[in-house]
Amino acid sequence: MITYDILCIGHMSIDIIRTPDSERTETGGAILHAAWTAHKLGANSCILTKTSQKEKWRLSEFPDNNIKINWIESQKTTSILNEYSTIDKEKRKCTNLGKADSFSIHEIPEIKTNLVIYNGLIAGEINLAFIQKLASIGKVAVDAQGLIRKVMPTGEMQFQMWENLREALPNIYYFKVDAAEAEFITGISTSTREGRINAAKLLIKWGVAECIVSHNQELLIVTNAVIHSVAFKNRSLEGRTGRGDTCTTSYILERQSKSISESAKFAAALTSLKMETPGPFKNSRKEVEEFIKEFYR
Repeated sequence: MITYDILCIGHMSIDIIRTPDSERTETGGAILHAAWTAHKLGANSCILTKTSQKEKWRLSEFPDNNIKINWIESQKTTSILNEYSTIDKEKRKCTNLGKADSFSIHEIPEIKTNLVIYNGLIAGEINLAFIQKLASIGKVAVDAQGLIRKVMPTGEMQFQMWENLREALPNIYYFKVDAAEAEFITGISTSTREGRINAAKLLIKWGVAECIVSHNQELLIVTNAVIHSVAFKNRSLEGRTGRGDTCTTSYILERQSKSISESAKFAAALTSLKMETPGPFKNSRKEVEEFIKEFYR
């Protein structure tokens, strides 16, 4: 059985990015951002993803080495319209234009790894048993959007509480939320740092080991013993889409050998660089280290 540094699971997506002054269509999905981040950090990764046969060509968007891709045909390919209405791109309206088939336990690759990340896009792609199975493989990282972002009859994607969330959380080691998701799940206002910390503390109380909170101003890490914040230093928001996926992947990979503070600083710097350029992160570790020297003295 082959050993990998990380197993990444999620759907690819045909993304339409619309802002007040531009629109573009690109291959996206949290899985693509995770795969490229892992690749550029030198991790040996295994991927599980789905698209329709017609869109299988999009697999060429993944890195072409140091990666094992497990592709499964789906009736449809996930497609999402992301509409940003504000300059800071902190608020967006998401409309689903297509949804790939859900994942099932028997599709999980039989590999050895200590780290698994579920790069979900839409609620219903996995169930509780799937998360529990992942927890038996290694430390599990999950982004809240894949559990609570539901497609309404109109196609608009809105938060809806997943009935199994509280039962699932103790199986999740790294739980990633943005401020809006944290507020929706916990009921605690996250308009201030104190609010975001309190929301994260509640998620820890519910069973998460490390809570990762992203905000347009900072990356916040909360555990039972640690509260650590580090600012994002991006000089533009051209590549805002994919912030959370990139941040989570870089943080959890660094955490396998580094402290929370070191990992958080590195992830914030790497994500800051990513947000300056559309598409997945394709800079080098050296460029991240140089960015840290310049902006995180």
